[in-house]
Amino acid sequence: MKKNHMVPWAIGIFVVGFAAGVLFSAWKLDSGPSAAVETATESAPQEQANPQMEVMARIAALAKILETEPNSAGVLTQMGNDYFDLGNYRKSIECYGKSLEVDPNKPDVLADMAIAYRKIGEYQLAADTFRKAIELNPKHQLALFNMGIVLRDDLKDDKGALDTWRRFLDVAGDSRFAVMVKPWVKQLEDKTAQSGATPAEEPAPVVPETPPETSPQAQSPPTGAADHPDATDRRPMAGDESSQSQ
Repeated sequence: MKKNHMVPWAIGIFVVGFAAGVLFSAWKLDSGPSAAVETATESAPQEQANPQMEVMARIAALAKILETEPNSAGVLTQMGNDYFDLGNYRKSIECYGKSLEVDPNKPDVLADMAIAYRKIGEYQLAADTFRKAIELNPKHQLALFNMGIVLRDDLKDDKGALDTWRRFLDVAGDSRFAVMVKPWVKQLEDKTAQSGATPAEEPAPVVPETPPETSPQAQSPPTGAADHPDATDRRPMAGDESSQSQ
């Protein structure tokens, strides 16, 4: 008799245990994805891309391209831009120099290189490199604008700065940087008048006719090269000036 009474109880316990197991499994399956989404959401800010890491990865990719295309001026310029963005100006100058060895007729690259020279305190080299850019493109606004800053602030050449900024205003139109330069020119003119010296106009450089300047960033990059739009637009010394080559 006892044995017969125990059978229903055993069956009941088995059924209840089985049902509880099914319910527990269903809860785990349902809660798993939600927990994963919640965890991903919480950690999302930490997983956002680090701009500096992106630039370093781009440099590594460009270095791979140079293994098979060592004389690619576009890739070398791109690498110079990226090193500039990382603040490694000496390495940037090295890359720009190699690019110019392949294609020396690039005023945009020369202007960027000149600004990198200024960043490391090589003021005379900066001025000389700006001059090379201006010889290639006498209307290169970024070079004219920034060369005036180097001459006035770093080399203390007020006459050279005044002449350079006058040339800048001749091609800058009504841009906001022209508005910025006009009072600087007035200050230098007043200073010159007080000293009794009249600076001679600097003659425009005589240069051979060249095809219209094409920004390196506007060219089709080599296969696999990272895109770096408007690189020169991000390299002024007193604001986000564009070269606006004409």
